[in-house]
Amino acid sequence: MQVIKVITLCFIALFFVACSTTSLNNYTSKTKELSFYSNNNLVSTLKFDNPKQRHYLSTPCVMNSYTIEEKNSNYGKLFFEYIDLDSNCFWTGLASGFFETSLNYELKLDSIEIVESIDINNYTFKTYKVNNESYLSVIYSYYTNTNMFLVDYEGMFYTKLLKEVKPEYISKYLDKKRFAGNYNKSLVRKNIFENYFRYERLDL
Repeated sequence: MQVIKVITLCFIALFFVACSTTSLNNYTSKTKELSFYSNNNLVSTLKFDNPKQRHYLSTPCVMNSYTIEEKNSNYGKLFFEYIDLDSNCFWTGLASGFFETSLNYELKLDSIEIVESIDINNYTFKTYKVNNESYLSVIYSYYTNTNMFLVDYEGMFYTKLLKEVKPEYISKYLDKKRFAGNYNKSLVRKNIFENYFRYERLDL
Protein backbone atom coordinates (compact mmCIF):
# COMPACT_ATOMS: atom_id res chain seq x y z
CA MET A 1 0.00 0.00 0.00
CA GLN A 2 2.85 2.33 0.85
CA VAL A 3 4.46 1.63 -2.54
CA ILE A 4 1.23 2.58 -4.32
CA LYS A 5 1.11 5.88 -2.41
CA VAL A 6 4.70 6.68 -3.41
CA ILE A 7 4.01 5.89 -7.07
CA THR A 8 0.86 8.03 -6.98
CA LEU A 9 2.76 10.97 -5.48
CA CYS A 10 5.44 10.64 -8.16
CA PHE A 11 2.84 10.81 -10.92
CA ILE A 12 1.23 13.86 -9.31
CA ALA A 13 4.62 15.59 -9.08
CA LEU A 14 5.39 14.82 -12.72
CA PHE A 15 1.98 16.15 -13.71
CA PHE A 16 2.54 19.48 -11.98
CA VAL A 17 6.05 19.81 -13.38
CA ALA A 18 4.69 19.22 -16.87
CA CYS A 19 1.95 21.80 -16.34
CA SER A 20 4.45 24.34 -15.01
CA THR A 21 6.70 23.89 -18.02
CA THR A 22 3.78 24.23 -20.41
CA SER A 23 2.66 27.37 -18.60
CA LEU A 24 6.04 28.94 -19.31
CA ASN A 25 6.32 28.33 -23.02
CA ASN A 26 4.81 26.21 -25.74
CA TYR A 27 5.85 25.95 -29.38
CA THR A 28 3.49 24.11 -31.68
CA SER A 29 5.14 23.05 -34.93
CA LYS A 30 1.78 22.32 -36.56
CA THR A 31 0.54 25.90 -36.18
CA LYS A 32 4.05 27.43 -36.10
CA GLU A 33 3.14 29.37 -32.97
CA LEU A 34 5.22 30.14 -29.91
CA SER A 35 3.10 30.97 -26.86
CA PHE A 36 4.28 33.11 -23.95
CA TYR A 37 2.79 32.65 -20.49
CA SER A 38 3.07 34.63 -17.28
CA ASN A 39 1.52 33.48 -13.99
CA ASN A 40 -0.07 30.61 -15.95
CA ASN A 41 -1.89 33.09 -18.21
CA LEU A 42 -1.31 33.37 -21.95
CA VAL A 43 -0.03 36.90 -22.58
CA SER A 44 1.14 36.74 -26.20
CA THR A 45 1.66 34.47 -29.19
CA LEU A 46 4.40 34.70 -31.79
CA LYS A 47 3.34 33.36 -35.19
CA PHE A 48 6.18 32.18 -37.43
CA ASP A 49 6.00 32.15 -41.23
CA ASN A 50 8.66 29.66 -42.29
CA PRO A 51 10.74 28.78 -39.21
CA LYS A 52 14.03 26.91 -39.46
CA GLN A 53 13.98 24.63 -36.43
CA ARG A 54 16.93 22.56 -35.21
CA HIS A 55 16.92 20.09 -32.32
CA TYR A 56 19.91 19.49 -30.05
CA LEU A 57 20.85 16.82 -27.50
CA SER A 58 23.50 16.78 -24.82
CA THR A 59 23.16 13.53 -22.89
CA PRO A 60 22.53 13.03 -20.06
CA CYS A 61 21.59 16.66 -19.38
CA VAL A 62 19.48 17.81 -22.32
CA MET A 63 16.95 15.72 -24.21
CA ASN A 64 14.63 18.56 -25.18
CA SER A 65 16.29 21.56 -26.79
CA TYR A 66 15.83 23.41 -30.05
CA THR A 67 16.50 26.65 -31.87
CA ILE A 68 14.27 28.54 -34.29
CA GLU A 69 15.48 31.08 -36.85
CA GLU A 70 13.33 33.22 -39.08
CA LYS A 71 12.96 36.52 -40.85
CA ASN A 72 9.40 37.16 -39.75
CA SER A 73 6.97 39.16 -41.89
CA ASN A 74 5.67 41.04 -38.82
CA TYR A 75 8.69 41.30 -36.53
CA GLY A 76 11.79 40.93 -38.69
CA LYS A 77 14.75 38.67 -37.93
CA LEU A 78 14.36 36.46 -34.85
CA PHE A 79 16.39 33.76 -33.11
CA PHE A 80 14.94 31.60 -30.34
CA GLU A 81 16.54 28.89 -28.17
CA TYR A 82 14.73 26.59 -25.75
CA ILE A 83 16.72 24.51 -23.22
CA ASP A 84 15.25 22.08 -20.70
CA LEU A 85 17.86 20.60 -18.35
CA ASP A 86 17.44 17.25 -16.65
CA SER A 87 16.75 17.57 -12.91
CA ASN A 88 20.14 15.96 -12.15
CA CYS A 89 21.99 18.67 -14.09
CA PHE A 90 22.78 22.27 -13.24
CA TRP A 91 24.14 25.41 -14.87
CA THR A 92 27.70 26.22 -13.83
CA GLY A 93 26.83 29.93 -13.88
CA LEU A 94 23.99 32.22 -14.97
CA ALA A 95 22.41 30.96 -18.20
CA SER A 96 21.71 34.54 -19.31
CA GLY A 97 25.35 35.45 -18.68
CA PHE A 98 26.53 32.53 -20.80
CA PHE A 99 24.18 33.63 -23.56
CA GLU A 100 25.47 37.22 -23.46
CA THR A 101 29.06 36.00 -23.62
CA SER A 102 28.24 33.74 -26.57
CA LEU A 103 26.44 36.59 -28.32
CA ASN A 104 29.46 38.87 -27.86
CA TYR A 105 31.97 36.25 -29.00
CA GLU A 106 30.09 34.80 -31.99
CA LEU A 107 29.17 38.22 -33.40
CA LYS A 108 32.72 39.52 -32.79
CA LEU A 109 31.41 42.69 -31.19
CA ASP A 110 33.68 45.59 -30.29
CA SER A 111 31.43 46.50 -27.37
CA ILE A 112 28.07 45.59 -25.86
CA GLU A 113 26.36 47.58 -23.10
CA ILE A 114 23.07 46.92 -21.31
CA VAL A 115 20.94 50.07 -21.62
CA GLU A 116 17.63 48.56 -20.48
CA SER A 117 16.90 45.66 -18.14
CA ILE A 118 13.39 44.90 -16.87
CA ASP A 119 12.44 41.89 -14.71
CA ILE A 120 8.79 40.84 -14.65
CA ASN A 121 7.72 37.48 -13.20
CA ASN A 122 9.75 34.83 -15.06
CA TYR A 123 10.93 37.23 -17.80
CA THR A 124 13.92 39.51 -18.17
CA PHE A 125 13.86 42.04 -21.01
CA LYS A 126 17.22 43.49 -22.03
CA THR A 127 18.22 45.97 -24.70
CA TYR A 128 21.88 46.32 -25.60
CA LYS A 129 23.82 49.10 -27.23
CA VAL A 130 26.15 47.36 -29.67
CA ASN A 131 29.43 48.84 -30.89
CA ASN A 132 28.28 52.23 -29.56
CA GLU A 133 26.00 52.73 -32.55
CA SER A 134 23.04 50.32 -32.74
CA TYR A 135 20.60 48.43 -30.52
CA LEU A 136 19.61 44.80 -30.00
CA SER A 137 16.83 43.38 -27.80
CA VAL A 138 16.74 39.99 -26.05
CA ILE A 139 13.98 38.34 -24.01
CA TYR A 140 15.12 35.86 -21.36
CA SER A 141 12.61 33.48 -19.79
CA TYR A 142 13.24 30.90 -17.09
CA TYR A 143 11.49 28.39 -14.83
CA THR A 144 13.29 25.81 -12.67
CA ASN A 145 15.51 23.97 -15.20
CA THR A 146 14.01 25.55 -18.32
CA ASN A 147 15.62 28.54 -20.04
CA MET A 148 14.67 30.41 -23.19
CA PHE A 149 16.31 33.19 -25.16
CA LEU A 150 14.70 35.25 -27.90
CA VAL A 151 16.93 37.57 -29.92
CA ASP A 152 14.74 40.25 -31.50
CA TYR A 153 16.79 42.34 -33.92
CA GLU A 154 14.09 44.91 -34.65
CA GLY A 155 12.75 44.97 -31.08
CA MET A 156 9.12 44.88 -32.21
CA PHE A 157 7.97 41.65 -30.57
CA TYR A 158 10.09 42.53 -27.52
CA THR A 159 8.10 45.77 -27.19
CA LYS A 160 4.76 44.03 -27.82
CA LEU A 161 5.34 41.36 -25.16
CA LEU A 162 6.70 43.87 -22.66
CA LYS A 163 3.61 46.04 -23.10
CA GLU A 164 1.43 42.98 -22.43
CA VAL A 165 3.01 42.43 -19.01
CA LYS A 166 3.75 46.10 -18.30
CA PRO A 167 1.14 48.27 -20.07
CA GLU A 168 2.78 51.57 -19.09
CA TYR A 169 6.05 50.64 -20.82
CA ILE A 170 7.32 53.08 -23.47
CA SER A 171 10.29 52.05 -25.60
CA LYS A 172 13.25 54.42 -25.86
CA TYR A 173 15.11 52.35 -28.43
CA LEU A 174 12.58 50.92 -30.89
CA ASP A 175 13.03 53.75 -33.40
CA LYS A 176 16.80 53.95 -33.09
CA LYS A 177 19.30 52.22 -35.37
CA ARG A 178 19.05 48.46 -34.91
CA PHE A 179 21.91 45.97 -34.93
CA ALA A 180 22.09 43.92 -38.15
CA GLY A 181 24.00 40.80 -37.09
CA ASN A 182 23.21 37.10 -37.43
CA TYR A 183 23.46 35.04 -34.24
CA ASN A 184 22.48 31.37 -34.68
CA LYS A 185 24.52 29.37 -32.16
CA SER A 186 23.08 26.93 -29.63
CA LEU A 187 24.38 26.86 -26.06
CA VAL A 188 23.56 23.16 -25.94
CA ARG A 189 25.76 22.45 -28.94
CA LYS A 190 28.57 24.61 -27.53
CA ASN A 191 28.36 23.00 -24.09
CA ILE A 192 30.75 20.20 -25.05
CA PHE A 193 33.54 22.80 -25.20
CA GLU A 194 32.27 25.50 -22.84
CA ASN A 195 30.88 23.41 -19.94
CA TYR A 196 27.84 25.64 -19.40
CA PHE A 197 26.06 22.86 -17.51
CA ARG A 198 26.96 19.44 -16.14
CA TYR A 199 25.53 16.30 -14.64
CA GLU A 200 25.60 15.63 -10.91
CA ARG A 201 24.52 12.22 -9.69
CA LEU A 202 22.33 12.30 -6.58
CA ASP A 203 23.17 9.54 -4.11
CA LEU A 204 20.07 8.34 -2.29
